[in-house]
Amino acid sequence: MGILEEPEREQHSIARRTIVKAAAWSVPVIAVAVSTPLAAASTAEPQPAPGGGLSVWQGGTSVQTWTITQPNRVQVNTGQNVGFNAFDANTGDIVPPGTYRSGLITVTVQWGPGNGVPEPADYRLEERSLSGWTRVGAAPAPGASGTVQYTYVGVLNGSANIVPLPVVWLIPVSGGALEPTYVNTSLSSEFLSEKTSGSRVP
Repeated sequence: MGILEEPEREQHSIARRTIVKAAAWSVPVIAVAVSTPLAAASTAEPQPAPGGGLSVWQGGTSVQTWTITQPNRVQVNTGQNVGFNAFDANTGDIVPPGTYRSGLITVTVQWGPGNGVPEPADYRLEERSLSGWTRVGAAPAPGASGTVQYTYVGVLNGSANIVPLPVVWLIPVSGGALEPTYVNTSLSSEFLSEKTSGSRVP
């Protein structure tokens, strides 16, 4: 019986060494798995722009009339950019760029009656440069009134993060001189208050 017991002890010894080796290799894998979530959590995501007057638009919409060169037209947002600044509630200082986000921004352009124009003329829309903005739905048909909207996602606070606005032209359907209409533009977002402006044409 002594001869039979010896091989059994040898087998148990080998099995123990194998288990120790396997355990040693598993330690680094566990350490990596634990450290990965900690690294990801250290990157702060931009927060919604603060309200209460602590966030203000930079730039805004504009309406210009052109009658010198053909076609005569109403230019909306030519050369205009938009962004926003945010301020520290305690100090009043501008907070670092990229701290806050605007959420979805919407630019709306409307033409038709208003501001002493009861019977507006027919105009057609021409998109000139959208600069990354996306139109909502189909373009409006030519007519005495119309509305078009554009959206943009991803604007952060700070002067380095402003973006150009979409540029559109309104051209008289008659193809001649500018005729009476009222053009209204508005700028709004999820986390900033609305900003509007309007202009009677011509």
